[in-house]
Amino acid sequence: MRRTCVLVAVVLGCSTVRVAADPPLNPDWVGELQIGDFKRFVQLKIAGDRQPLAGTIAFPASGRADIPLSDVSVDQGRLKFAWTDDAGRVRFDGVLSAGLLEGTVRAGDKQGTLELAPQVPLSAEAQERLIGYYEMRPGELLSVTRFRMGPVYLDYSTGRVGVLFPSSTDTFFAGPAFQVPVPIAINCQLSGDPVTNGTTLHWRDKAGEKIGRKLELRQEEVTFQNGDVTLSGTLVMPVGQGPHPAIVFIHGSGPKTRRVDGWYAYHGIAYLSFDKRGAGKSTGDWREVGISELADDVLAAVRFLRQHQGIKRDQIGIQAVSEGGWIAPVVATRDPTIKLIVMNAGPAMDYVGELMNEVEEGVKARGLSGDDLTKALEFKRKALQMIADGAGLSDDAWASLQAFIAPYRNEPWFSYVKEPTERGPAQKKLYLMARLKSSEFWRKVTIPVLALYGGKDLNVPAAKNVAALTQELREAGNRDYTIKVFPDANHDGLEATSAVLDGEQVRYLQRFVPGYLDTQLKWVLSHFATVESAERHRARQ
Repeated sequence: MRRTCVLVAVVLGCSTVRVAADPPLNPDWVGELQIGDFKRFVQLKIAGDRQPLAGTIAFPASGRADIPLSDVSVDQGRLKFAWTDDAGRVRFDGVLSAGLLEGTVRAGDKQGTLELAPQVPLSAEAQERLIGYYEMRPGELLSVTRFRMGPVYLDYSTGRVGVLFPSSTDTFFAGPAFQVPVPIAINCQLSGDPVTNGTTLHWRDKAGEKIGRKLELRQEEVTFQNGDVTLSGTLVMPVGQGPHPAIVFIHGSGPKTRRVDGWYAYHGIAYLSFDKRGAGKSTGDWREVGISELADDVLAAVRFLRQHQGIKRDQIGIQAVSEGGWIAPVVATRDPTIKLIVMNAGPAMDYVGELMNEVEEGVKARGLSGDDLTKALEFKRKALQMIADGAGLSDDAWASLQAFIAPYRNEPWFSYVKEPTERGPAQKKLYLMARLKSSEFWRKVTIPVLALYGGKDLNVPAAKNVAALTQELREAGNRDYTIKVFPDANHDGLEATSAVLDGEQVRYLQRFVPGYLDTQLKWVLSHFATVESAERHRARQ
């Protein structure tokens, strides 16, 4: 499955003409361009050592980087420049005001605004100091984790989530939505206690001010084996000697690395996440294995935990995200002592069936309908089945697939369901994943299951998967399962107004859909019967 948020770093350069009148501008800027309903995330970086004045502008959420600037000038606090993109010639005229750069943009007969806030590069050392879990008030947790676009906060009490932009090595700001930096809605600052050596986070938003202390959750770098594959991960332990219940995290698709998560540890549950084979520090190659082998990797993690003195051997559960939904029932069936399964947007349909489910809901959301929809789905179903049967494993088999596809390439619906002309790793991966039918394993799962789905998820569309999982667990005789659909949740559980969002629109998501995080935590705590109460656990921190 895909996950959606990817950013590109940008470098811009310009300098001042009259040093006395115009002190050097801040080197880095982020902000928002808006022309009518058209909005773009903007990144820039200003160097003070270039003549003539020059630079570039970029719109990373739209996939546009390093567009050269022209006609750059700075005079008495007023900055002007121009650039050319798909909209044609665009001109900016703005001023520095209260530390922000604000002004007007004109593109032909259209006019809009550009607002920018200064930021600074964040060193690895400074980022490491920020990353962690903060108790803002008793029972209120806020995390800052490392993402490709920078540090991202999550307030577990409100579900709000967003990028933190650094204004210095220890001060940060965020805007009103996930990756919308302006207008500034949040300011926060780190400070240290020279006596305790602890770190404090001072947080200010429209609700007021809070001060949180960084929790010292113990992290253990661990390795374990599945045959000749070495898997590397991080075990986050709760405070106290234990032994504690534990959860093993199962990744979604692709070369995923460990998710160092202290949310469960804060509530008394150890959490083990490991780099998928062939990613991070783990050996092997995720592209060369299917569901069965990936399940064995998870079982190796479970066996490791059972040997750990700080873990309760009979209180180990698994959490599966997205692709992990195919893996979880295999793990639970092969090891019947697994305590529970938590599944977030995980498929309950078999591999090819779920791919078709994703294709169908995706093309309908993009407007395909009627006879064209019927023909497109019939073609795609046959093509995927041919690949699942091995069409990508040899030149002759691939040639047969291409001969099947060829008559359809000029059909008006083909662009919605097209198949590549060149053979690659994806076809072999599909073949390997389709070797095992996970539905047969779900029909044997009798342990407690919590499955959460989003009504605006086009990666794992909810309706058919909910129906499939319900039927499979009933056939298993499972008497303890909860399946919940959040109508406004996307694939990641974030509240969305539409199932179809482009990169710029995704930036405007603000929070996890209400109830999503609470439902998960309460269910897990209730099923780990021996876990200490949250009150006792927090008191010991």
